[in-house]
Amino acid sequence: MRRLGLRRSRTERREVQLQIQPVTAGPARRLAEASVVPLVLVAVWYALTRNILDPGIYPGPDKVLASLVEIIDLIPSATWVSLRMVLLGMAVGSVAGLATGIVFGYSAFIRRFFEATLDNLVRPVPLFALIPFFILWFGVGYAPQVSLVALAMFLLWTLVTLEAIRNVPHIYMQAALTTGASRFHIYRTVVVPAIMPHLVGSLRLAAASAWGLDAAVELIGGSRTGLGFILLVRNQYLDPAGMMMIVFIFCTMAIIFDQTVRLISARIIRWSPRSDRGLVGSMLGN
Repeated sequence: MRRLGLRRSRTERREVQLQIQPVTAGPARRLAEASVVPLVLVAVWYALTRNILDPGIYPGPDKVLASLVEIIDLIPSATWVSLRMVLLGMAVGSVAGLATGIVFGYSAFIRRFFEATLDNLVRPVPLFALIPFFILWFGVGYAPQVSLVALAMFLLWTLVTLEAIRNVPHIYMQAALTTGASRFHIYRTVVVPAIMPHLVGSLRLAAASAWGLDAAVELIGGSRTGLGFILLVRNQYLDPAGMMMIVFIFCTMAIIFDQTVRLISARIIRWSPRSDRGLVGSMLGN
């Protein structure tokens, strides 16, 4: 009877697991499903510009692609210029913000002096309002763009890192304290690794924000060679199709950044429960 009951319980658990686990689709099917909405939007866009909207103001997808021919020679060098500025600003600001957040989390003494200033005086300032000042102080070129992106990344990573440290489960600390480890050793080997999965989503947000700030600075005149400058020139020539093409390139770069971060983070935090689908991930299809 016990064996029979044990077999029934195992069979019931397997049936529940089979009911919860979704049917996994192959790469081709996932790509096809993800392409449905974009293709429908492009079709609606084309129909509207052909029959209802003024194509001179609202260019259709055919005109946007045709405008690429006029600016194709400028795209590689302009993309490289914008990419360098975004990468440099992200690297400087992210490293500085991450280090500052870790120091704030470890030292309550330092946090009491600087956290209130960052939260109440620096972070509330709209970064876009600082663009004219950065151009005035640093001139036209790399400096204003890199500085503004770096500042944005610094503020973002400082806040995110400190909040991630505050949200580390107490049980981790209690388990580490029972081993007799020192405070610094616990912070280095328990707290810092524990916050890494929480920083993944922030890194994706940071990448998108960096490209948005770069485009804003270039549009105001912070550069003479990047993608934003081409967008500004197309605007002066009243070329909405060319402007939309540059916007699509900005979006493409942001998507590439986002997907790259996802792939790298999936390998770095394989040990994290977040990377294990488990029951919740199976139910939600994540």
